[in-house]
Amino acid sequence: MGRCSRTLKSSTASAGCTNGKRALHLCARHRERSRRKTYSARKSDPRRKRRRDAQLRFAGCRKTGSGRKAMKTWPVICVAAVLVLGGCSVPGKEGVFRSLNETMGTDLVWIKSEREAAAVEKNITAILARPLKGEDAVRIALINNRSLQQSYEELGIAHADLVQAGLMSNPVLGYSVGRGGGVTTNKLSIELAFLDLLWIPLRRDLAGIALEEAKARIADEVLKTVRETRKAYVDANTAEAIAQLQDEQLASASASAQLAIRQYTAGNLAKRDMLRIRAEYSRARIDALEARKNASDAREELNKLMGLYGRFTDYRMASAESSLLMPPSSPEGLERESIRSRFDIAAARKKLEYAARAAGIVENTRLLDELSLEYENERTTGEARFNTVGVKIPLPLFDLGQGRVESARAQYNQAHHALYALSVNVRSDVRRAYAALRYRYDIAAEYRDALSGIHRDMLEETGLYYNGMLEGIHELLEERRRFGEMKIAAAEAVAEYEKARIDLDYAVGTRMEDANGAQ
Repeated sequence: MGRCSRTLKSSTASAGCTNGKRALHLCARHRERSRRKTYSARKSDPRRKRRRDAQLRFAGCRKTGSGRKAMKTWPVICVAAVLVLGGCSVPGKEGVFRSLNETMGTDLVWIKSEREAAAVEKNITAILARPLKGEDAVRIALINNRSLQQSYEELGIAHADLVQAGLMSNPVLGYSVGRGGGVTTNKLSIELAFLDLLWIPLRRDLAGIALEEAKARIADEVLKTVRETRKAYVDANTAEAIAQLQDEQLASASASAQLAIRQYTAGNLAKRDMLRIRAEYSRARIDALEARKNASDAREELNKLMGLYGRFTDYRMASAESSLLMPPSSPEGLERESIRSRFDIAAARKKLEYAARAAGIVENTRLLDELSLEYENERTTGEARFNTVGVKIPLPLFDLGQGRVESARAQYNQAHHALYALSVNVRSDVRRAYAALRYRYDIAAEYRDALSGIHRDMLEETGLYYNGMLEGIHELLEERRRFGEMKIAAAEAVAEYEKARIDLDYAVGTRMEDANGAQ
């Protein structure tokens, strides 16, 4: 410092202010060289080196040997564990949908691209090229009903949850820089939720149960769509047949009205009788219009369930083919079959299993649900690296998991009661559907076996009376009108029987032929 002062004084005295600034710069460089020499001497001091090594040993770190190697190996192990567990494979959603197809025994189509939509449209065009039957309507609904396509996306969501459950949470990387007194400190840290690594198998089990529950729920939606489509086809076909019968009734009433007007004009028929016949013609015309309106509504309901619009709605219905099959003698076997086969029951069971598994996990992890491992690397200018490994554990002082445990138990109880209630309701639905089928069968059989023959014989007898001039033409036309009304009522009775059979199919969870075999 004395040399620096002398240099500064001589330089200032001899060179003035400008040269004085240059002398100050030279002095600063001299001080920096002196500081570096001092630091180098302190660093090479054996006593300081021994003291630093002792500090490292006390902190659990060593400059050489297995300790530092272990310190370097720990992050590698964590990263490897993340890669291994994160790479655990799960079946793709196409495989899940294929298993749903196998469970249902149907040809479902999940539309996910324009190419698949075009293939579905081509298939629909081929089906509609021929008269539409009930099974064809069901096929179209299964591949083209957009509400079903929406349900299929729930399967994709459940599959995505399964994939996410197998992934570990990302590690947290931290970096900080500190400067002061000419010293720079760099800190690099990484934090990993270690318990999250252990919960992956449990989460995947829960997500797998949720996926199975979604499959059962979607299968039930498919069966509901099948039921509604079959009933809509019966309604549309029956409404079309009734509209044709009403047209026949209208033609008969029109002929009767025209004849009555001619007879009244000729003086062979009273005005009161003529007005009564004309009123019957007006009622027949109203009934025909109402029947056409009902046929249009029923056809549009079928179009909606099949997902058709535009040019696809111009199709022909096949002729109605119905047969009255004797219902089972008792609903007891059907109740057992419904509990075994119903997909909504299966979904409720999976939901109960999920709630039970989740409640057990919450009970076992109520005190310790988080545990983090932290690795920190610190480096200070002129000093050795300092590695630290730490653990973060929440202390259960205030939150002992009481709320989570109570909520999990309540959800389990809720799922248990829901399954019990659904089972009771399903059994009731089976008994009610069975009773409805029995009554509808008896009504339709009465029309087929009794009323149809009686009205046909009455029409033939009235024709004989007319040929024998014992009754007039109006009596014959009136009897023909009654016979037409009987045919309309018989068609409605058969349609109600078919819809009751469809309802029982869904209530049992299988076709009646299969249920009879199981019984």
